[in-house]
Amino acid sequence: MRYLGQMGPAGRKLLFWFLSPLFIVLASGAVAAEWKPEKNVEFVVGTGAGGALDRTARLLQRIWKNTGIVPATTLVVNKPGGGQSMALGYLDQNARDGHYLLITSGIIFSNHLTGKSPHSYTNFTPVAILFSEGTVFAVSSGSTIRNANDLITRLRKDPYGPSFAVGSTLGSATHIASALVGKAAGADIKRMKAVVFNSSGESVTAVMGGHVDVMATAAQLAVQHSQTGKLRIVASASSERLPGALSVVPTWKELGVDAIVSNWRSVFGPRDMSPDQVSYWVNALQKTEKNSEWQEELSRNLMVSTFYHGLEAKKFLDSDFTNTKLMLTELGMTK
Repeated sequence: MRYLGQMGPAGRKLLFWFLSPLFIVLASGAVAAEWKPEKNVEFVVGTGAGGALDRTARLLQRIWKNTGIVPATTLVVNKPGGGQSMALGYLDQNARDGHYLLITSGIIFSNHLTGKSPHSYTNFTPVAILFSEGTVFAVSSGSTIRNANDLITRLRKDPYGPSFAVGSTLGSATHIASALVGKAAGADIKRMKAVVFNSSGESVTAVMGGHVDVMATAAQLAVQHSQTGKLRIVASASSERLPGALSVVPTWKELGVDAIVSNWRSVFGPRDMSPDQVSYWVNALQKTEKNSEWQEELSRNLMVSTFYHGLEAKKFLDSDFTNTKLMLTELGMTK
């Protein structure tokens, strides 16, 4: 057998012609090898067990276990504290590792802008925006505020009179929604009465007891208490009317008030994830979105599917960050 160096030009050309398909096959095999989890997957949550972010992570965990959409074992790791900086710091320690995922919301913007967390959303890899939770405004059933127009009228007469329960932290989606309503009524939003409670349950108690005038809260929580006759829902901060029991509740947009807030949930990965890692998780989440249990859970909790990924997700996040920064600057809360 001749060695390559001993062959003439015609022989070498013929040999390369025969060998090239082999190289193509080998190269194609290398490209086709897709990433998949090879060890436990960790869902990192920056709040304690039982909160909204934790419930989302555990719903994904349950569906993946029951359906095999993700065959690897999934663990939910709660790391509350420091405005989610504990969770984000942990995620950042695992750069380029697709076995770590974070469930978060727009609070990742607020915590960074207000100095509670040193971590910007741009330091991580956005995988997908999952859904948006409706935000509504509710008053006690005994309140003199009968509807949204009553609330606007009262704010125009006395912008700093009505108090607003805005969830468990300033700078949240509910706080921003309240500020937008106050701004529409001509208020200096830095002087509005925004009241923070440790939990949404405490906010409900305060409103029903007449200690706070209005609460901006998750739609599902308000509906629970409106159906017992203890709360009256007057408006939603969504772009369109919410479904089910809230289909009769007007949006602020309908009433000429520019107060639309998207209280979204998303999945992020650590920085420098590879394209094939991102692709794996996008595919898994797309399958999850079509799952009947996922759809039933969103419907039951009055959440709207807003599945974005790739450039669409980045565009959504950048736009929402800009809007959040503008509002927090007006509120005097940016660092």
